[in-house]
Amino acid sequence: MLGDDYFYNGFKRSEFGKAYGLEKLGVENAGVFFTRGVLIDVAGFRGVGRMAVGAVVTVKDLEGALKQQGVDVREGDAVLLRTGHGQLWMKNNELFSRGEPGLGMAAARWLCARKIVLVGSDTWATEVVPSEKKERPFEVHQWLLVRQGTYNLENLDLETLARDRVYEFAFVFAPLRLKGATGSPGNPVAVK
Repeated sequence: MLGDDYFYNGFKRSEFGKAYGLEKLGVENAGVFFTRGVLIDVAGFRGVGRMAVGAVVTVKDLEGALKQQGVDVREGDAVLLRTGHGQLWMKNNELFSRGEPGLGMAAARWLCARKIVLVGSDTWATEVVPSEKKERPFEVHQWLLVRQGTYNLENLDLETLARDRVYEFAFVFAPLRLKGATGSPGNPVAVK
């Protein structure tokens, strides 16, 4: 029997989670994302090429980078965070997999208060790993997805956008319509 895990809007998994997927909230219901995208280059703001594993992205980082870049975050935006961690992929997979820099809870709350629709990053979990509270791993995921209904994209290649200082763009992402799935691969596109 499935437990009473809760999903966005208070749905209980025991009421709609079946052996072949979810009967509600499946990714097939997400539709196409076509919105304003904002890159927040946190590594650039900190003056580093790559943030260290376990470095927490703070509200101060978000506000400082946005001010430095001359952009803001608006309702309905897709916000992409560059930590530089993605540069390790296929070059140093051991370090890439060991942990990652990423969003802390305060920064996740700050983003959600602006009513964004999606947060993405160049890391495999978007949030800091190890987590800020060792006893509460992946708390940012729970906040974004379950509590706020904010979508999450991971392992994005943001290096070209950062190098070219493209901080605002049209963001397009069409998840595969996988019935009952909780996520989907795809090819997100930034159009300047």
